[in-house]
Amino acid sequence: MNRDQVANDVERLTRQLMTDNADRPIEPGDTFADLGLDSLKLVDLLGSAELHFDIEVPDEEVGNFIRVQDLTEFVLSANSVGAAA
Repeated sequence: MNRDQVANDVERLTRQLMTDNADRPIEPGDTFADLGLDSLKLVDLLGSAELHFDIEVPDEEVGNFIRVQDLTEFVLSANSVGAAA
């Protein structure tokens, strides 16, 4: 998957969990809090991302996901590590 595909999928997964203003544009620099995702919804998002992208998010990494771009970058790096293995 290329960066645009990953970013689009992260946006789609995020939008599925948004309860308020779900049709607003999502930018890479938007925080999940700005998009209305509380900590429980963020955990749900990370679980969805794990299933969708076939990756594992270590528990100690969960607090590092502040912005949409953070998750996109993590998926890209996880996929490149998996592809290299």
